[in-house]
Order: sequence, then structure tokens, then C-alpha cells
Amino acid sequence: MLSKLQKIAKDLIIYSALVSEYERLDFKDDALAGVRANYFNANCAAQNEKTELTISGKPHSLSCSMRLGAPLSWKISCDNLPVQTVRRASDGSYSVMSYGANGVIFKRQYFDLNHLWLRTEYYDRVLENRISAVISPKRVEGLVVLRLQKYLATGVSIRDLYPSLLPPKKRCAALIYSNSGMIWYDARFKPEQTKPQAEEMPQNGFRFTKEAFVSERVSDVLGLRQADYLSSSDVPRHAEEPVPEQTEPETYSAYDRIEHILFEAHKTNKNIFGELASLSTDQSAPEEKPAEEKSADMPAPEVPEAPEAPEKALEKAPEEVPEEAAEPEVVQVTEEAVPDTVIATKNGVYSYYGAMDENHLRTGRGRTATPDGMTAYDGGYLADKRHGFGVCYYKEGSPNYVGDWKEGNRDGRGVGYRLSDGTMHVGKWSENKPEGFGARFDKEGNFLDVCTYVDGKRNGKSVSFDEDGNIVVRLWRDGEKISEKLLL
Repeated sequence: MLSKLQKIAKDLIIYSALVSEYERLDFKDDALAGVRANYFNANCAAQNEKTELTISGKPHSLSCSMRLGAPLSWKISCDNLPVQTVRRASDGSYSVMSYGANGVIFKRQYFDLNHLWLRTEYYDRVLENRISAVISPKRVEGLVVLRLQKYLATGVSIRDLYPSLLPPKKRCAALIYSNSGMIWYDARFKPEQTKPQAEEMPQNGFRFTKEAFVSERVSDVLGLRQADYLSSSDVPRHAEEPVPEQTEPETYSAYDRIEHILFEAHKTNKNIFGELASLSTDQSAPEEKPAEEKSADMPAPEVPEAPEAPEKALEKAPEEVPEEAAEPEVVQVTEEAVPDTVIATKNGVYSYYGAMDENHLRTGRGRTATPDGMTAYDGGYLADKRHGFGVCYYKEGSPNYVGDWKEGNRDGRGVGYRLSDGTMHVGKWSENKPEGFGARFDKEGNFLDVCTYVDGKRNGKSVSFDEDGNIVVRLWRDGEKISEKLLL
């Protein structure tokens, strides 16, 4: 039997895995396992369902879409309450969450972009977000073994479960449904010759051949035939090819228009209000913290899906704003046709154009430009510090923060832009950090969530929407997610 199990392990695809201590070893009501089996048995042909089905004697509504190269779309509901939903990660992987009658997640199954099973997590059915166990695959001496980690009050218990093709007389620890049928798992099935040292299976799934996922029926796997350019100006042309006249005006979202105005102000001799600068250009990079300081990405926190144990992190933790740099030396210049003052730094000389007080400190409306002539900051000053309304920029030209300042810090109402992914945080700020109510939007201007912040960290409830339009309410404490509920 061992050689047969080793042969099966080479091309094993696990549709679903159950642990007897946490749920019944029965796949007859496992709709997800059924759809996954149909998908792989049909050589990865697309599966689309929108139907009614009976689970445990109750009517349920199922809506799903499973296809090659795209995350799963999945929702099961009963009496307008969620039973299973899906959450996608930025890398294309996703997890399917199962809810109890009280709306608490008790099970979460993780899959990669190729729909291969990665692991399953079990949670306490009463205490929200408290993990009970994790089961995941790995290879040991040519076998696919399941590692079961149980989180106990005394610590973590780890056991390796070994496969058997024959149903045992006694209850076993786990059962999988696979392309080779049912396989039972228990520690007592461990072969005597198996070495204790084990090589962990790669987290991105098993090793399969290309042929296992490409069907003759699946032409244009990458969907290139449906790809299109955003506008005619995006189409690459040869130098000799004439650019056709544009017959229709370009369209912009409000976000695109605002970003365009700010970017143009950054690299031309116009300020953000479109007025011609009287003395010079104002162009990019955060100023006062001049060019040598790399302005940090805006501290709008992204929603952490949770640590690796309960949940794979889908979003990052809040980014801190660095301390204000030491004030550079201000050098007065008396030559004609030059800035009102210049600021000497180790990375070059910054130029300032604008109002100054009797002590020759930047006070009032002004603009500071980098050594390259790009705007670093355009707005109000008080005693050489940003104060009032103003805009600062990243060095590459995009806006960093637009809003109120107080003594050099973001303070008041404002919009912060994260350079890494283009998300915006709109709300109140205090000492460079979000404070009070704030909302986040993605680069396209789509709403992400709204939450209360204390000292830059999420505290209290946040409200967002999943891909199906359902309301997701999360409870946060000091930036850590405490609980999560889905409202249909």
C-alpha cells in the first residue's frame, strides 16, 4: 500500500480536508469541495453556478465562479445570513470563510491562485478570531502528510498525520477528498520506515506539470484577446506613425483630475491654483524635510487580515511618519533674479519663493523647491515651519499630503497619499498621524473603509464592503483586529 500512496502523492489534488475533532468527516454537504472536484476533473474548465441547494435539510443560495488564473468568487447564504464567503489577497490567493449560526467565523480554508489547497484554520465557535487549530500539507518520504497544529492553553501541540486508502475501524483524525478519492489520515498510520525529518511542502501548493492545468479547450489562457488599452494615447506607436487626431475629449475621474492638477503644479511654474509663479518654479519632493529626507509613505493604515496563524495578512500595518529633520542652515542671498532665500543641505540647495518675516524666516504663503527645481512644498509657513494649508510632494512628483499643517506637522483636516499603492486616507490628523474618524480610498477613488483612529492606530469599529456588496464590520484595539462580522 505504501508504494501506491507514494504514486498517488505525485499528482494529488486535495479538494477539501476535514479534522474530526472540529467537524464531522462527511463531504456530502460540502458544496465547495464538489465545485472544486468538478473544476479539476474537467481539466480546469470554468465553473459558474447560481442556484439553490439543500444543506443539512435547509435551503441555501449558492453563487460562484471558478476559472483558471483568477481568484474564486464564492458565496453561500441561508435566510439572508452568510454561510460561506471568500476574501481575496493581493497576490491572487484567497480564503473561504465559514460562519456559524452566531455569525462568527469558525473555519477558514486557504488556496493559491491555481486553486490548490494551502491550509485550513479552525477557530473557537464562541470567541471570535481565536484560532484553535491549523492543518496543512507537506511531503515526507514521498507521501503527502498532514500537519495538525492545535493551539492549547498550555501551548501548541503539533502532530503529523499519515495517509491510508482503507477506511479504519476506529475514528481517524482527518479525512481528505481528492482526485484519488477519500484518503484517511491519522498518526497511527505512520509507516515504520518513514524518517522523522520532513521536508515542508512549498506554501504555493504542490508541484504539478503545466499539462495538469492547461486544457485544449482553454485557449488564450491569459485572456489577452479581451485586453484593451485605456485610451488611444496609451497605444505604443513607431516614430514615423502619425498620431491620429482625438475626436472625443479625454475623460477623467475626480481623483484623476485632482492628481493631474497636483502633479502639473509640481513640475511647472504654476502653483496649485493655476496662477503663474512670480519668481520661479515649484516642483517635487517633500521640502523642509528637504531632498535628503525620503518622505515616508502616508500613514494611512491598511487593514491587516491578521497574523499568519489566524489569517494570512492581506494588508500592511500602519506606516510611521519619520521625525522632523533638523532645520537646515538658511543662507540669505542678495543677488537679483534669485529666490527670496535658499536652504543649504548636504544633498544640495533648496530654493524658497514667498513671504518672509522681519527675521527672514519663511512666514506666510510660499513655495520651496528642490535642487532640481521641483516643488517640495507649496502652502503656508510660520516661523520657517509649515503652518496652515499646504501641499507636500514625494520626490517623484506625486502628492504626499494635502491639508492643514501646524508647526511643521500634519494637523487638522487633510488627505494623505500612500506612495506604495496609491491609497488615500481622508480625515483628521494630529502630529503627522490619523486621529479621529478617517476614510480610505484606493487609487481609483473606490471606497475601502471608514474607522476611528487614535494615535495613528485603528480603535473601535470599522465599516467596509466585500466584493458582493455585503457590509463588513470589524472591531479594532490598538491597530489589532479583535472581531469581524458580515452583514448581508
